Amino acid sequence: MKVKLLLVDDHPIILDGYRNILNSFNQDELDLIIETASDCDEAYLKITKSKATLPYNIIFLDISLPPSEHYPIYSGEDLGLKVREFLPNCKLVILTMYTDNLRLFNIMKNLKPEGLLIKSDVTPKEFFTAFEKILAGDLYYSQTVNEFSRKHISQDFNIDAMDRKILYHISKGVKTKDLVNIVNLSLPAIEKRKKSIKEAIGLEEGGDIVLVEKAREMGFL
Repeated sequence: MKVKLLLVDDHPIILDGYRNILNSFNQDELDLIIETASDCDEAYLKITKSKATLPYNIIFLDISLPPSEHYPIYSGEDLGLKVREFLPNCKLVILTMYTDNLRLFNIMKNLKPEGLLIKSDVTPKEFFTAFEKILAGDLYYSQTVNEFSRKHISQDFNIDAMDRKILYHISKGVKTKDLVNIVNLSLPAIEKRKKSIKEAIGLEEGGDIVLVEKAREMGFL
């Protein structure tokens, strides 16, 4: 059985580790084609290319990637949305170090991944177990994610792609009044979104610098 994989992480040592795990546990009946990408641009090009050739079966994606230099992709989460757009049959496995409830909620709501693994939870054996189960059509969440799910925590607000775009440009020093020329929203709509983001991440006061710092701390930048 031929299985084409893409491993996306901006740390080469981690990519080598994932590849070694898959190769060391690999069974004879699996013919693994393992490709890697170390940033959003490289991953995006490989994803779009695979759509026209041999699509990936599974993509393991680190959510904390630096923004693209050439495309409107501001994080691994935005890259995950591109996977859903271009490769609808591809299984998506998200890896993250973030355990904040809001962050996990947003990942699950926006991407609906077949797998969600907290890096600190994952052993080599569990990584391959996740791969096997997802390949077989099951879902796989690591221990921390399962604990989050069991709490049935509900959120009234979801930080979506537009919110991340606003946060990205604010982090680059763009003033709120100038965002209207970038994000195609009215100034009142932008202000409303900024207010909602602050409420969602528990920021009661502070300007754009504080907002950016908090958003980055929580993994939204």
